[in-house]
Amino acid sequence: MDIWISISIMANVGAFIGGLTNSIAIRMLFRPFTTLYIGKYRVPFTPGLIPKRRKQLAVQLGETVTKHLLTAEGVQAKINDGEFRKEMTELVQVEVKRFLKSDMTISDLLKQDFGVDDVQNRIQTTTEAWLSNRMNVMLQESNGKEMKDILPEKFVARGEEKLPEIVDWLLNKGVVYLESEEGRKSLASGIDAFLMDKGMLVNMVSMFFGNVSIADKVQPELIKFMKHENTRDTLLNLLQQEYRNFMEKKSEEALGLLKLPEITTGLAKEITARLPIEEYLNTPVSSLASSVESWIVNDLTPKAVSAGLDLFVDRLEMLLEKMHLAKIVEEQVEAFSLERLEEIIISIAKSELKMITWLGALLGGIIGVFQGILVLFL
Repeated sequence: MDIWISISIMANVGAFIGGLTNSIAIRMLFRPFTTLYIGKYRVPFTPGLIPKRRKQLAVQLGETVTKHLLTAEGVQAKINDGEFRKEMTELVQVEVKRFLKSDMTISDLLKQDFGVDDVQNRIQTTTEAWLSNRMNVMLQESNGKEMKDILPEKFVARGEEKLPEIVDWLLNKGVVYLESEEGRKSLASGIDAFLMDKGMLVNMVSMFFGNVSIADKVQPELIKFMKHENTRDTLLNLLQQEYRNFMEKKSEEALGLLKLPEITTGLAKEITARLPIEEYLNTPVSSLASSVESWIVNDLTPKAVSAGLDLFVDRLEMLLEKMHLAKIVEEQVEAFSLERLEEIIISIAKSELKMITWLGALLGGIIGVFQGILVLFL
């Protein structure tokens, strides 16, 4: 009976030692978290395995993630997957549709999401400066060229085609003015001013016309002259010649008398002032997009998503390299709390760790039994 009690005691002691040893070994993976000292001597097996090898573990995890887990080839394959692209397109379409139905104005959107205040003034100032700069650049590039080479060919041809209409308009306006009372008075005033200092010539002309006003005699003749076909042809030929001469001039010569910087600045300001910037900025997105919503959502968005994903795939390897993922993983592992890491691992492998502990107890118990039997035979 004493023999069986001894074997039982040895088995229990062995089981206890085996279980305790395995439990301590599991804990020593993490604990202690820091190196312990007795005086100036370091306590063996401190810190625990994972805290001691934390730096190497972080580096190895970083290399493993970038070389074997999160590779450019793997991500590219996922992005090029048809189902993934379809899901991304549908997701973006939902967001675009939601945005296009928003009652928020462009001005509110820029202020709320991008922090841009005084949008209208910024757009006007930028547009005005851009237009002025572009006009000045165009003028500088046109130096040394003839006006007909600078202006659009259709504009040059159309301008010459319009000259007969301009001549007719000028002559008709002149005839109407001369036939009016105001025109007659202006003509009489001009004739009187011309003859005022002619002395005897005025008396001779007055005697010749008698009591009839000189202006009354000149007016119908002048009107007849302006209506004559030869007058029209002469004026038309003159304008055509001047127009062609102008078109053959160098731009700097043709525009030399103009204050171009002031003109371009004023013109840019006038054009910008006439643009409906304020109206569009204060109009809800839903109103602006109502007529093009279907085109944007169903046509433009899928093409934009596809182009964006293609661009991302083409640049993915460079992006991953620039992101230094291995370094990020390494830094995150080094910064992660050891207490939290221990808690996570133990909570995940709780049953397995218990089984290891019980396995140690079982092996210890078996060893204790064999020791008891061995003592019995000795």
